[in-house]
Amino acid sequence: MHTPEIQIAKLYLENEDVVAIPTETVYGLAANMYSEKAVEKIYQLKKRPRNSPLIVHVESIAQCEQLVNEIPMPLLTLMEHFWPGPLTVLLPKNERVPQWITGESPFVGLRMPNHPLTLDLIHQCGFPLAAPSANPFSRISPTTAAMVEHYFKEDDVFVLDGGPCVSGLESTIVGYENNRVKVYRLGSLSLEAITEVIGDVSYEGKSDKIFFTPGRYPKHYAPNTPVFLTENIKETIQTFGLYKSQKIAVLTHSRIENLPENCSLFNWESSTDFENAAQKLYAKLFAIDQMQFDGMVIEKFPDEGLGKTINDRLQRASNQ
Repeated sequence: MHTPEIQIAKLYLENEDVVAIPTETVYGLAANMYSEKAVEKIYQLKKRPRNSPLIVHVESIAQCEQLVNEIPMPLLTLMEHFWPGPLTVLLPKNERVPQWITGESPFVGLRMPNHPLTLDLIHQCGFPLAAPSANPFSRISPTTAAMVEHYFKEDDVFVLDGGPCVSGLESTIVGYENNRVKVYRLGSLSLEAITEVIGDVSYEGKSDKIFFTPGRYPKHYAPNTPVFLTENIKETIQTFGLYKSQKIAVLTHSRIENLPENCSLFNWESSTDFENAAQKLYAKLFAIDQMQFDGMVIEKFPDEGLGKTINDRLQRASNQ
């Protein structure tokens, strides 16, 4: 796939610059992992804290093996099963991985993205790409090229347009501690899917490895509009109905009659089609965020499968 766009992206990367790349999860802001200058530009563009590490994108398990000391068998099993795909593995890095990627941590997060353009780009470049999501730090992650262009229109970032992201939520991050697989960040790959392959895994909502893994800050993935996440949508709407001067967006998967006049209704297609909701989550939040509401009231999803990940993102976006 020697498209002109891939050749342009490759030239930028070889010249120690940054490009936005498509993946199945969200768009990433990518640099040659070996270029300190290019990686520094990512941190500057995103206004991202330097102790927040970057995930490294590789084109194969073989390329991953060149960057780490060892891969515990259960993690290798997951990689063989889910790569290319939305799984990031946290492994002890070797001397080939520069400190400027990992925020001084001895671990590196690695993944093989499931997108033909980006896999081809990594292959043609011959070096792995360090790439966090292509958004300013703590803002809504971009799932379309247009969202990336909106964020970085002043910065002249080249965007390799690979269409809308099919998963729409970041990768799931796993590591290996005390002889068992541990999930550090919920993502597009559900806990249930991982458990099916290797049996029981441990997951805690709060991680002591906050600085080893990206996307772990309590306030993250947030629109400018204040978000209120609720299990009782009617009760919360009634509360906002008292504030007649406030324009409120209501995002729900329930049927709601007699909304207060200051509330506008936006629906998820279904409360059970998690994949569809996940794919559209960030684009929907982003679109509503552009409409200048005073607040967003969002109904929680059932806390299972990808619903658990969607709730995690909404919780981090919310004001509670």
